[in-house]
Amino acid sequence: MAADGNGNIPVPDLRTMEELCQPSLNGRGGPIAPIAIQVMNFRLKNDMIQQVQNSCQFHGLSGDDANKHLDKFLHVTESIKVNGVTDDALRLYLFPHSLTHHATAWFDRLPRNSINTFEQMAKMFLRRYFPPSMVIKLINEITNFRNIPMNHYLRHGNIISNLLIDV
Repeated sequence: MAADGNGNIPVPDLRTMEELCQPSLNGRGGPIAPIAIQVMNFRLKNDMIQQVQNSCQFHGLSGDDANKHLDKFLHVTESIKVNGVTDDALRLYLFPHSLTHHATAWFDRLPRNSINTFEQMAKMFLRRYFPPSMVIKLINEITNFRNIPMNHYLRHGNIISNLLIDV
């Protein structure tokens, strides 16, 4: 066997093929890192999950508003409390239940144990679904809206007024 750069000889893996093929949970898990919670046997209750799922679902489609989703999620989770569990931990564990379809696929692809706080989760979510390019696009739309001459609005306003009179 060849030594590594430090002169150490690597220890061979002596497991059999059968042992190597056994299913294992090692290396599995989601993007949310385990959080120390003071309450013994804490788990999300079904009614908490259903409240989030029924009130604010984010699909990850181009027309979905990520900021509105976060506002709605924060509003819904404001009323969910568990003694000994921080709001941050509750929100972090509940947030994946607010995602569906494309957004769930995005969340599932995040690196294992890469998220430690809800703020970190929210920043990653907004970076994905409300990137700087979208901000620039919205600023340009507002700027272009301001630059349209007033007579453009008056002309369309007259057309709408005439249509309303005919009704």
